[in-house]
Amino acid sequence: TGASSGIGRCTAEALTAKGAKVALIARNTDALQQLSARLSGSLPLTADVTDFAAFTAAIHAAHSHYGRLDGLINNAGRGYGASVEEIDPAAFTEIVTLNALAPIVGMQAVIPIMRTAGGGSIVNVNSGTSFMTIPDYSVYSASKRALLGITQTARAELAPDGIVVSEVYPGMTATDFGRNRLGSGGASTDYSKGDPPEMVADLIVAAIEGGDAQYFVNEYLRKLAGAC
Repeated sequence: TGASSGIGRCTAEALTAKGAKVALIARNTDALQQLSARLSGSLPLTADVTDFAAFTAAIHAAHSHYGRLDGLINNAGRGYGASVEEIDPAAFTEIVTLNALAPIVGMQAVIPIMRTAGGGSIVNVNSGTSFMTIPDYSVYSASKRALLGITQTARAELAPDGIVVSEVYPGMTATDFGRNRLGSGGASTDYSKGDPPEMVADLIVAAIEGGDAQYFVNEYLRKLAGAC
């Protein structure tokens, strides 16, 4: 998901280079069509992942097209900057729906398919803010902390079915994340100085291939998480 730009686009490119056939899900039809034209065997599927019926239909369309689904990468997400005093309930709902609930819906759609096939890989793209307390970013970090708990629980529940659930933790990444966030709170950040999205894409590929529980873009995030 979120395949039209940034981490999602780079991940689609990296997986295609590895020989995968990639279903591309995002809202921007033109961007998906342009990307698909460059990626052999790819399938562009326009859907807003917060429209759960459309998201589920896109996943089933990919399964119908390819005859199998080996992996799901829940990458679509958005930030929100506001103090606790100024949190807009509608924005809160939108962010948590996108960052935490939509990945659940995606997993629910692929789990029966993967179980029947004897296994698969699910990678949820989280955030280093899950382990931080940052003024004005409580909603975003809360949504990602929820995703952390969901992912770890799903990993335990699905292991007997051969379905491996992993998390990837980027830091600040040079994407449009800053420009696309909701709300006006929080310090202005120059995301162009962040890690290249290709670095995160390589980490996602490593998660698919390796199947460990968590993958961190740097040692600082690893230490914050208490991982070893």
